[in-house]
Amino acid sequence: MPAMSFLYRAAITVTRKQPYLDWANSFDDDGPELTAELADDRRTVYLVQESVEPQPNLEALLDEFWERIFEEELSAWMLQDGDWPSPRTREMFNEWFASELTGSVYDLIPDEPLTHAEVEEADLDYAVHRCAWCDIEVGEGEARLVGFKLADRNRLAHREGLVVPLAIDEERVVIGVMSRTDSEAALAGEDVVFCACTSRCEKALRRAVPKALRRAFKLI
Repeated sequence: MPAMSFLYRAAITVTRKQPYLDWANSFDDDGPELTAELADDRRTVYLVQESVEPQPNLEALLDEFWERIFEEELSAWMLQDGDWPSPRTREMFNEWFASELTGSVYDLIPDEPLTHAEVEEADLDYAVHRCAWCDIEVGEGEARLVGFKLADRNRLAHREGLVVPLAIDEERVVIGVMSRTDSEAALAGEDVVFCACTSRCEKALRRAVPKALRRAFKLI
Protein backbone atom coordinates (compact mmCIF):
# COMPACT_ATOMS: atom_id res chain seq x y z
CA MET A 1 0.00 0.00 0.00
CA PRO A 2 1.48 3.41 -0.97
CA ALA A 3 2.24 5.88 1.78
CA MET A 4 -0.28 8.66 2.16
CA SER A 5 0.71 12.02 0.76
CA PHE A 6 0.46 15.33 2.62
CA LEU A 7 -1.12 18.05 0.50
CA TYR A 8 0.08 21.60 0.95
CA ARG A 9 -3.47 22.83 1.19
CA ALA A 10 -6.06 23.75 3.78
CA ALA A 11 -9.68 22.77 3.22
CA ILE A 12 -12.84 24.85 3.57
CA THR A 13 -15.98 22.72 3.91
CA VAL A 14 -19.12 24.60 2.91
CA THR A 15 -22.67 23.71 3.95
CA ARG A 16 -25.73 25.39 2.40
CA LYS A 17 -28.03 27.10 4.88
CA GLN A 18 -31.77 27.90 4.75
CA PRO A 19 -31.56 31.03 2.52
CA TYR A 20 -29.77 28.96 -0.12
CA LEU A 21 -32.40 26.24 0.19
CA ASP A 22 -35.18 28.82 -0.17
CA TRP A 23 -33.55 30.20 -3.33
CA ALA A 24 -32.94 26.73 -4.82
CA ASN A 25 -36.56 25.72 -4.22
CA SER A 26 -38.04 28.97 -5.54
CA PHE A 27 -37.97 27.93 -9.20
CA ASP A 28 -41.22 26.74 -10.74
CA ASP A 29 -40.02 23.56 -12.41
CA ASP A 30 -40.11 19.80 -12.03
CA GLY A 31 -36.63 19.57 -10.51
CA PRO A 32 -35.85 17.93 -7.17
CA GLU A 33 -36.42 19.72 -3.89
CA LEU A 34 -33.28 20.66 -1.99
CA THR A 35 -33.91 19.60 1.58
CA ALA A 36 -31.75 20.36 4.59
CA GLU A 37 -30.80 16.68 4.75
CA LEU A 38 -29.72 16.62 1.11
CA ALA A 39 -27.78 19.87 1.48
CA ASP A 40 -25.95 18.44 4.49
CA ASP A 41 -25.11 15.28 2.53
CA ARG A 42 -23.81 17.28 -0.46
CA ARG A 43 -21.35 19.55 1.30
CA THR A 44 -18.48 20.86 -0.83
CA VAL A 45 -14.78 20.99 0.05
CA TYR A 46 -12.61 23.75 -1.39
CA LEU A 47 -8.83 23.49 -1.17
CA VAL A 48 -6.92 26.71 -0.48
CA GLN A 49 -3.30 27.57 0.20
CA GLU A 50 -1.69 26.17 3.30
CA SER A 51 -1.31 28.79 6.01
CA VAL A 52 2.14 29.85 7.19
CA GLU A 53 0.55 30.65 10.55
CA PRO A 54 0.24 27.98 13.26
CA GLN A 55 -3.53 28.45 13.21
CA PRO A 56 -5.16 29.09 9.78
CA ASN A 57 -7.55 32.04 9.72
CA LEU A 58 -10.90 31.03 8.25
CA GLU A 59 -12.26 34.57 7.98
CA ALA A 60 -9.18 35.79 6.12
CA LEU A 61 -9.45 32.92 3.66
CA LEU A 62 -13.16 33.59 3.11
CA ASP A 63 -12.40 37.27 2.53
CA GLU A 64 -10.19 36.12 -0.35
CA PHE A 65 -12.35 33.36 -1.80
CA TRP A 66 -16.00 33.95 -0.83
CA GLU A 67 -17.03 35.28 -4.25
CA ARG A 68 -15.62 32.27 -6.12
CA ILE A 69 -17.17 29.86 -3.64
CA PHE A 70 -20.53 31.66 -3.82
CA GLU A 71 -20.60 31.44 -7.62
CA GLU A 72 -19.57 27.78 -7.61
CA GLU A 73 -22.30 26.92 -5.11
CA LEU A 74 -24.92 28.76 -7.16
CA SER A 75 -23.83 27.12 -10.42
CA ALA A 76 -24.08 23.71 -8.74
CA TRP A 77 -27.85 24.22 -8.66
CA MET A 78 -28.53 26.68 -11.49
CA LEU A 79 -26.13 27.12 -14.43
CA GLN A 80 -27.79 30.27 -15.78
CA ASP A 81 -26.20 33.13 -13.84
CA GLY A 82 -29.18 35.34 -14.71
CA ASP A 83 -31.10 33.38 -12.06
CA TRP A 84 -28.48 33.98 -9.38
CA PRO A 85 -29.18 36.50 -6.62
CA SER A 86 -27.58 39.88 -7.21
CA PRO A 87 -25.86 41.78 -5.79
CA ARG A 88 -23.97 39.31 -3.61
CA THR A 89 -22.06 40.46 -0.56
CA ARG A 90 -19.74 38.98 2.02
CA GLU A 91 -22.47 39.33 4.65
CA MET A 92 -24.89 37.51 2.37
CA PHE A 93 -22.35 34.71 1.99
CA ASN A 94 -22.34 34.22 5.77
CA GLU A 95 -26.14 34.09 5.78
CA TRP A 96 -26.30 31.51 3.01
CA PHE A 97 -23.40 29.23 3.97
CA ALA A 98 -21.71 27.71 6.98
CA SER A 99 -17.95 27.22 6.60
CA GLU A 100 -15.50 25.00 8.45
CA LEU A 101 -11.72 25.00 8.08
CA THR A 102 -9.44 21.96 8.16
CA GLY A 103 -5.75 22.79 8.43
CA SER A 104 -4.19 19.44 7.40
CA VAL A 105 -5.11 17.52 4.26
CA TYR A 106 -3.76 14.05 3.39
CA ASP A 107 -4.24 12.01 0.24
CA LEU A 108 -4.61 8.35 1.23
CA ILE A 109 -4.45 7.13 -2.41
CA PRO A 110 -1.64 9.23 -3.94
CA ASP A 111 -1.25 6.85 -6.90
CA GLU A 112 -4.79 7.60 -8.08
CA PRO A 113 -5.61 10.69 -10.22
CA LEU A 114 -6.43 13.66 -8.00
CA THR A 115 -7.67 16.42 -10.31
CA HIS A 116 -10.16 16.45 -13.19
CA ALA A 117 -7.27 17.01 -15.61
CA GLU A 118 -5.43 13.99 -14.21
CA VAL A 119 -8.54 11.83 -14.55
CA GLU A 120 -8.94 12.93 -18.17
CA GLU A 121 -5.27 12.14 -18.83
CA ALA A 122 -5.60 8.67 -17.28
CA ASP A 123 -8.77 7.98 -19.31
CA LEU A 124 -6.99 9.06 -22.50
CA ASP A 125 -4.01 6.82 -21.78
CA TYR A 126 -6.40 3.91 -21.20
CA ALA A 127 -8.27 4.55 -24.45
CA VAL A 128 -5.15 4.56 -26.63
CA HIS A 129 -3.59 1.45 -25.08
CA ARG A 130 -6.57 -0.91 -24.79
CA CYS A 131 -8.97 -2.36 -27.32
CA ALA A 132 -12.25 -0.47 -27.18
CA TRP A 133 -14.22 -3.65 -27.88
CA CYS A 134 -12.59 -6.46 -25.86
CA ASP A 135 -10.59 -4.31 -23.42
CA ILE A 136 -7.29 -6.19 -23.75
CA GLU A 137 -4.05 -4.24 -23.70
CA VAL A 138 -2.65 -3.42 -27.14
CA GLY A 139 1.10 -3.29 -27.68
CA GLU A 140 2.89 -0.24 -29.04
CA GLY A 141 2.34 0.00 -32.79
CA GLU A 142 -0.13 -2.91 -32.83
CA ALA A 143 -3.37 -0.96 -32.55
CA ARG A 144 -5.84 -0.83 -35.41
CA LEU A 145 -7.39 2.67 -35.39
CA VAL A 146 -11.07 2.74 -36.28
CA GLY A 147 -12.46 6.18 -37.05
CA PHE A 148 -16.00 7.48 -37.52
CA LYS A 149 -17.38 10.73 -38.90
CA LEU A 150 -19.91 12.63 -36.81
CA ALA A 151 -23.06 14.18 -38.25
CA ASP A 152 -22.19 17.41 -36.41
CA ARG A 153 -18.66 17.60 -35.09
CA ASN A 154 -19.33 20.90 -33.31
CA ARG A 155 -21.59 19.21 -30.77
CA LEU A 156 -18.59 17.37 -29.33
CA ALA A 157 -16.00 20.06 -29.97
CA HIS A 158 -15.51 20.52 -26.22
CA ARG A 159 -14.10 16.95 -26.07
CA GLU A 160 -11.33 17.46 -28.63
CA GLY A 161 -8.30 15.44 -27.60
CA LEU A 162 -10.30 13.75 -24.83
CA VAL A 163 -12.18 10.49 -24.45
CA VAL A 164 -15.75 9.97 -25.62
CA PRO A 165 -17.57 7.08 -23.87
CA LEU A 166 -20.28 5.56 -26.03
CA ALA A 167 -22.97 3.14 -24.84
CA ILE A 168 -23.44 0.26 -27.26
CA ASP A 169 -26.11 -1.42 -25.14
CA GLU A 170 -27.00 -1.77 -21.47
CA GLU A 171 -23.89 -3.83 -20.76
CA ARG A 172 -21.20 -2.51 -23.09
CA VAL A 173 -19.57 0.92 -23.27
CA VAL A 174 -16.76 1.60 -25.73
CA ILE A 175 -14.32 4.47 -25.29
CA GLY A 176 -12.98 6.47 -28.20
CA VAL A 177 -11.00 9.69 -28.58
CA MET A 178 -12.31 12.87 -30.17
CA SER A 179 -9.75 13.93 -32.75
CA ARG A 180 -8.38 17.46 -32.75
CA THR A 181 -9.59 19.72 -35.54
CA ASP A 182 -6.15 20.08 -37.15
CA SER A 183 -5.19 16.40 -36.84
CA GLU A 184 -4.76 14.03 -39.77
CA ALA A 185 -7.65 11.95 -38.47
CA ALA A 186 -10.06 14.88 -38.41
CA LEU A 187 -8.97 16.04 -41.85
CA ALA A 188 -9.66 12.51 -43.10
CA GLY A 189 -13.19 12.65 -41.65
CA GLU A 190 -12.44 10.56 -38.58
CA ASP A 191 -13.95 12.57 -35.74
CA VAL A 192 -14.03 9.83 -33.10
CA VAL A 193 -11.29 7.20 -33.18
CA PHE A 194 -11.32 3.85 -31.38
CA CYS A 195 -8.49 1.43 -30.72
CA ALA A 196 -8.95 -2.20 -31.82
CA CYS A 197 -6.64 -5.16 -31.29
CA THR A 198 -7.70 -7.39 -34.19
CA SER A 199 -9.75 -7.28 -37.38
CA ARG A 200 -12.49 -9.09 -35.49
CA CYS A 201 -12.81 -6.26 -32.93
CA GLU A 202 -12.49 -3.67 -35.69
CA LYS A 203 -15.44 -5.24 -37.53
CA ALA A 204 -17.47 -5.33 -34.32
CA LEU A 205 -16.82 -1.62 -33.76
CA ARG A 206 -17.73 -0.74 -37.34
CA ARG A 207 -21.03 -2.58 -36.95
CA ALA A 208 -22.01 -1.20 -33.56
CA VAL A 209 -20.63 2.33 -33.29
CA PRO A 210 -22.59 4.13 -36.06
CA LYS A 211 -25.93 3.12 -34.56
CA ALA A 212 -24.75 4.02 -31.05
CA LEU A 213 -23.55 7.42 -32.26
CA ARG A 214 -26.91 8.21 -33.84
CA ARG A 215 -28.65 7.23 -30.63
CA ALA A 216 -26.26 9.27 -28.49
CA PHE A 217 -26.67 12.41 -30.65
CA LYS A 218 -30.41 12.33 -30.04
CA LEU A 219 -29.67 12.69 -26.32
CA ILE A 220 -27.08 15.46 -26.51
